[in-house]
Amino acid sequence: MNLYKPLHYIFGEYVLETSLSTFSRLSLLLTERKLYFWNNRINGDKVILGCSIFQVDNIIETANEAGIGIKIAQKKGLPFIFARYRKRYGLFAGLTAGLLIMFVSQLFVWKITISGNSELSVTEIERALNDCGITVGSFIPNIDVMQDANSILMNCKELSSVAIGINGTHMNVSVLERTKIPDIVDVNGYYNVVASRDGVIIDIDAAEGTPEVKEGDAVFEGELLINSFIEGTNGSFRPTHARGIVYAAVKESFVSKIPLDRITRYYTGKTETKRVFYLLGKEIPSLSSNESPYEYFDAVSSERVIKLFGFIELPIKEYRVIYHEYIPQKERIDESEAEILAREELADYLGELDLEVLSCETSFDTDKENGICILKADAVLKQDIAKEIPFELISRRKD
Repeated sequence: MNLYKPLHYIFGEYVLETSLSTFSRLSLLLTERKLYFWNNRINGDKVILGCSIFQVDNIIETANEAGIGIKIAQKKGLPFIFARYRKRYGLFAGLTAGLLIMFVSQLFVWKITISGNSELSVTEIERALNDCGITVGSFIPNIDVMQDANSILMNCKELSSVAIGINGTHMNVSVLERTKIPDIVDVNGYYNVVASRDGVIIDIDAAEGTPEVKEGDAVFEGELLINSFIEGTNGSFRPTHARGIVYAAVKESFVSKIPLDRITRYYTGKTETKRVFYLLGKEIPSLSSNESPYEYFDAVSSERVIKLFGFIELPIKEYRVIYHEYIPQKERIDESEAEILAREELADYLGELDLEVLSCETSFDTDKENGICILKADAVLKQDIAKEIPFELISRRKD
């Protein structure tokens, strides 16, 4: 890289043009008088050379004294740019105002980065920051990082530590979430473990107490699974707090009714894009409405940070909403499509239960009179049916 090139641009540079036949004589004269030039190159029968704005007059005078033709071909650099626009006061006023705005904007928070969170969402932490008066656009001199960090801890009980750092206009919020206290097993009192619903025992693991059933046994709701009484070494029995996990195969029924006449969406292909800009967290007023121009529509929203030259982040956010127009239409689907929809509903239902599916039998029928398809399912699921039931010991006096 030519290190002199930025200097030539800052202080200005003249590009001169002379004849190739006279250039050797001119270069000797310039060297004798210590007049410096650079970047000389041949262009056909002419030679192009550069010189500074401080020596251009002496070079031209030396050439004229020797009878050598020379002329100015080009002017480069900041001095000539300023000279070109010296009478455009609006441009300089705008430049000055822009620089002033950039200076003032350095006193506000442009961006907030949150790190260290796993259970809490970024939105929840941003809400806690907002309750303390910290948002994008907050005045940096008014921010007390120690006091505000303590305020966030008071407002957000899930956090055990908060550290706030400000680097220029960028705020970094590092959090440490509170470790939850593990569940404490209550061993006080006397409890039996009974079945919470009907099923067939798959596995039984008694932490305390005596199992009363074994794998493969069919049990009913309320039936005793783990007895509180434990036999001692001398043949006596003592009560305890029976605990354990009892997995059983339980039945779950599901019915889905899919109408054959359905309302579908016919997209017209028309779209409308609406944009809203926020400067330092404040909405920039717009003359146009942000509402959809269509009666029926779908909307897809997105946001992005405006960047200068593609990499310099500005404190401006663009929120964009694209509206897609559609027309609701009534259409009739066939039985195969109805079955697909019904099985999707069944899959969603079983997914919400969050249990292991051991088996699932389905039947699909069509009620043409009512115009519906019916899917019936009988699923066998693996579930913990253990339920602790307390009891009291009553002492009886012998007569």
